[in-house]
Amino acid sequence: MTRNEYHVCEVAAWTDVLDPSAEEMEQISKEFGLDEHTVKDCMQPEHLPKYELVGDVHFLILRFYAPEKDKPIATIQELTNKLAIFYTDKFILTIHKSKTPFLEDVQKKFTGDKKFKTVTELLVKIIWYALETFDEPAIKLSEDLDYYESGVMLQQQRNDHVKALYLIKHQASVSHKVLMLMAEPINHQHPEKKEKPAVQDMRDQYLKILTLYNQVLDDVNNLMNLSMSISAKRTNEVMRVLTIFSVFFMPLTFIVGIYGMNFHFMPELSKKWGYPAVMLLMAVIVIAIYVWFRRKRWL
Repeated sequence: MTRNEYHVCEVAAWTDVLDPSAEEMEQISKEFGLDEHTVKDCMQPEHLPKYELVGDVHFLILRFYAPEKDKPIATIQELTNKLAIFYTDKFILTIHKSKTPFLEDVQKKFTGDKKFKTVTELLVKIIWYALETFDEPAIKLSEDLDYYESGVMLQQQRNDHVKALYLIKHQASVSHKVLMLMAEPINHQHPEKKEKPAVQDMRDQYLKILTLYNQVLDDVNNLMNLSMSISAKRTNEVMRVLTIFSVFFMPLTFIVGIYGMNFHFMPELSKKWGYPAVMLLMAVIVIAIYVWFRRKRWL
């Protein structure tokens, strides 16, 4: 376990704990007077975002974007990590299993001489930075979509493009679900008058990120539908050409089949004009079918 403490305002301190064991967490819970049920939730790495108020201690769980490598089709737990936060007016306690770069940025920028007036102001900054981790991936997904959209519109898409679009949709969908669940801890922040600008800034950040992922999901769904429509159109075009050929050759094949039976009593077989007459008949049939198709505007 790694434990760091920061003085963030006149009456409160920030305690950051990295990867505590069950025994260490039990000691921390006694030190801060935490409820055993919230501590149990805190120790579950797969827990989804939530908010609880037990006594005077606020407890919330956030998830931030931290994908595992070589996991293109990732679950919520593989695409994001958990950050548990306990706080009152007197303290704020953050607990996480692995190193959290955005939390280190908050510690560097907003502790020491740059102190907050209240714990809520620090909490808002932590939530804001947690949301910020989803921003760059959303922009990257949007840029990837622009690339594949060009391929689809220019009819240059390949089979691997469909797979790539599915992966984009999956990643955007997982992130969107996490962000939707993040609404609960975000909406339970009820600031005092002096804290309202910071809280509003956090909510604006949340709305911005959520809108980005909504847009990505809409775009990828539309692009997948368009791609399937273009593929279906190509298939229909091929089938149309094959159907036209079959219509031309069906009567010719019928005629050839009749005269290929080689019965002894077939009068045309012994006539000199038999062969040219059949060839002329075939030509007339082909021309008639062609004229009919042209009038129907099928050619």
